[in-house]
Amino acid sequence: MSKSDASAPKSIAPALTRGLKLLEFIARSDERQTLTDIAKELGIAMSSAHSLCKTLQADGYIERFSDGSFDLTLKVLDLASSKINKYDIVQHFYDICDEIPLIRENAAVISVLDGGDVFYIGVRNSPQPLGVTFKVGMRLPACCTATGRAFLAAMTDREVKALYPAERLPQVTKASTETRTELLSILAEARRNGYAVEKGGTRPHMYSYGVRLTSSVGRSTASVAVMLYESDATPEVEIKAVAAVKELATRLSRFGQIVA
Repeated sequence: MSKSDASAPKSIAPALTRGLKLLEFIARSDERQTLTDIAKELGIAMSSAHSLCKTLQADGYIERFSDGSFDLTLKVLDLASSKINKYDIVQHFYDICDEIPLIRENAAVISVLDGGDVFYIGVRNSPQPLGVTFKVGMRLPACCTATGRAFLAAMTDREVKALYPAERLPQVTKASTETRTELLSILAEARRNGYAVEKGGTRPHMYSYGVRLTSSVGRSTASVAVMLYESDATPEVEIKAVAAVKELATRLSRFGQIVA
């Protein structure tokens, strides 16, 4: 049994659980994975790993290469696309981004919260070379992003601690916030200001400003953020960026609930 399975509740469908964990393992890996890698990660025998891979390959979710390694196929995108297409607000996001000058000239994203992560459902990359390209379907720790912090700021400290039970937080860059204690202080400031800030924790030399959308009853539905180069983020430009992302959030909030 793998370390990650040791404290997990017993599955009523072990084979299905292993298959899903296999897909998740390959998805978060930068390189293709071998049977040995997969068996070790899942804590199962090579024969069991082979059976899982053979089944997923037959169903078209993974492919096997000549060197014996495995990777995901584009079929998995169909699952994400079917979900993302249910978010009718995404097209409004793109339209409004084009109408707000500061956002039109920079990068912007709209995300939903999934556990302790944010999931990007809409991305407008900057016409300038930001040095990073955001992608629809990208998943990042909420504590490391402006949209995620906008969500977390709407929660109580107890709820945030439940999402991040350990003091040490997941990190994306060396500048990412390291501890939960520091994060709680950042979230308190975000609540006071009405927006969240993230500096260098998602990508080096990039500042992000995030605001959550709300429904008519105040429920969080999604969050939006605009990104600037660190060198462009003068106090004057930061004020304009905050005003722009607040305008974006306010206008999108008028479309009501978006979470299926």
